[in-house]
Amino acid sequence: MEFGYPVNPKSSKEKSKVKLWKIYFQENGRNLTMIQLSTFGKLVRVGLPNLLRGEIWEVSSGAMYLRFANQGVYQEILAKYKDQKSTSTEEIEKDLNRSLPEYPGYQTSEGINRLRRVLTAYAWKNPELGYCQAMNIVVSALLIYTTEEQAFWILHVLVDRFCPGYYSTNMYGALLDQIVFEKLVQRTMPLLWEHFQKTNVELSVACLPWFLSLYINSMPLEYAVRVLDILFMEGPRIIFQIGLAILKANGDDLLKTTDDGGFLNVFKTFFQTIGDKEEYREFSLVTNEMVMELRNQNQLKVGASIESFTKRTAIRNLKDMASFSKDDIAILYDKYFTTLYYARKDSDNTSISKMNRAAFQSMLQSMTPWAKPSTSFPSEGHDSSHNADANAANNVCNSFIDRLFKQFLGNDSPDDLLDFQHMVKGMSDILHGDIMSHLDWYFDLYDTDKDGLLGSEDIVTMSKEMYWLISHLKDTDMAWDAVTNLIVNSHEQSDIARGGQPDENTLSHRLADLTMTTTPKRVEAEAVAGNGRMLWSFRDRTRQLENSMLADTVDLSLPSFRMVALTNESLEMFFDHEFANSFQLVKSTSEVPKSLGREVFENLFADGQKLATAVQNSNTSMSRSPFLSDTSSHKEKPTTPKSSEDSSSHVRQSEEMDADNALMDDWVHFDIWREKKTAQ
Repeated sequence: MEFGYPVNPKSSKEKSKVKLWKIYFQENGRNLTMIQLSTFGKLVRVGLPNLLRGEIWEVSSGAMYLRFANQGVYQEILAKYKDQKSTSTEEIEKDLNRSLPEYPGYQTSEGINRLRRVLTAYAWKNPELGYCQAMNIVVSALLIYTTEEQAFWILHVLVDRFCPGYYSTNMYGALLDQIVFEKLVQRTMPLLWEHFQKTNVELSVACLPWFLSLYINSMPLEYAVRVLDILFMEGPRIIFQIGLAILKANGDDLLKTTDDGGFLNVFKTFFQTIGDKEEYREFSLVTNEMVMELRNQNQLKVGASIESFTKRTAIRNLKDMASFSKDDIAILYDKYFTTLYYARKDSDNTSISKMNRAAFQSMLQSMTPWAKPSTSFPSEGHDSSHNADANAANNVCNSFIDRLFKQFLGNDSPDDLLDFQHMVKGMSDILHGDIMSHLDWYFDLYDTDKDGLLGSEDIVTMSKEMYWLISHLKDTDMAWDAVTNLIVNSHEQSDIARGGQPDENTLSHRLADLTMTTTPKRVEAEAVAGNGRMLWSFRDRTRQLENSMLADTVDLSLPSFRMVALTNESLEMFFDHEFANSFQLVKSTSEVPKSLGREVFENLFADGQKLATAVQNSNTSMSRSPFLSDTSSHKEKPTTPKSSEDSSSHVRQSEEMDADNALMDDWVHFDIWREKKTAQ
């Protein structure tokens, strides 16, 4: 590269290293034909020559295979999305000038443009992830030694296999590995760990940036690229090994710190003088298998931590708590996002933070008995009216839920999707307030044209849906009494509102007709959601309600509607508390999601689930890759599970103690940043 390399060729013995690699290539092949022998690892540890570093990174990481299998893809992405903008590209622009500003190449437009192209191409290639801070630091280091296309595919390998979840919106993988790192510190340096606990020093304050930037932003670049040399060859364990080595090297100074500030100052001084050090010890028993095991053991913990933080943030950012307590809001949050998770998994609801009409009904089903669809019946052994009643009940159910969904949406949801804030507001309208506010809300629910009047068709629709609802909440006889009074009293109040006097004989006859008209037969209540009660034919009842107002015109204002509701005890009780009480805000254990992906709202449920697979695949592929072998002579003994919980716990505790002792005692010397000086 025309801007030079951060490592001085003379001090790094560039010519000697290139000569050794040429010999290796001649004997064992190069690029895709290369065979890994023990000499390969030794040459990498000695230090890669600058001219070959990008090539060896690509080979040992496996990125070269991706590039050859996807020839031309990088250029196609750049051409396809040229000059297009997205949220990711906007974030990339903010970080371009913060990428290794000490390196001359990134003080020029040429270097910045190369970095921009790689980052934007990856963001378009993987839109679910897009761009995350720290990607720019890693890619800026890669581009010093590789072409743009090479850096693009190496970034793929890093994000998907070596560091899964590191560069997601919630940094799930990085947070998980911080817990893993803490476990390793606790095992290998118990005295230092105990000191951190006593002084409330958070390891992640210093160590999280190490992991996210792969040490590139922490130590001088000439040493950081040596970390990448070993990382691409041996896998993610090297990130943990180097972190442990740094803590060990500064152990005495760290034991004198009493707060996070002193903790950070120790490392600041250390990295400024790192060139004076010659050797660093490596923890050879920290293997990729151990990292994998600790990740599996602690992934639920980090998932719960992220979910808790996400929930608190979402609740704190609500503009209107709508008179709900924090506990009730938390329950609503769980029901809302649990529903979203399963809706996203099983249907066409693609939004990660908003729900469609189908998901809305699923959420209602977790809170109310009436939102579940009615059961269809086979004709054998049953009258055909069973299926007809079930279909009629389902139609009314869907009509009412459609109405509720539109009411929750309000007038400011152009995408016809319900967000959490609107859901909270809608539930508050139902659950809070007195009978008068409930009557106002119910009137608005059926005033579809928003003219301040309920017409004949609105009253019929209301009576059918109310008959269906009250049948669920009480019984069909009380439901029929309520809706017949609704019909008759609506006529009466409509006449009064027009200035006329209601004809008592006509009203009496109308009520008698509705009350005394019988349906052909009774059918089992399974036709309406299986509630176990006996029920008059639902289909015939709804037809009767439709026919009751065919020749009449009713115009009912809000004050008149209130009078109608308050003249019948069943109606009054329904509007006052029965409908609201049909909603149960109780968190059920059955609603706990079976996947970590659900928990991370706005992005979390997607990232968590993806990580679980990525971690497993990455370790499997690393164990099989010829360029990612565990060169340690020590192997961790697998733990055999026992059927007895007590026995299992005892064995596990014993083995952990053995592993701890081995980790404490077994050290190997490993020169990570500088070769040993040869004896003169």
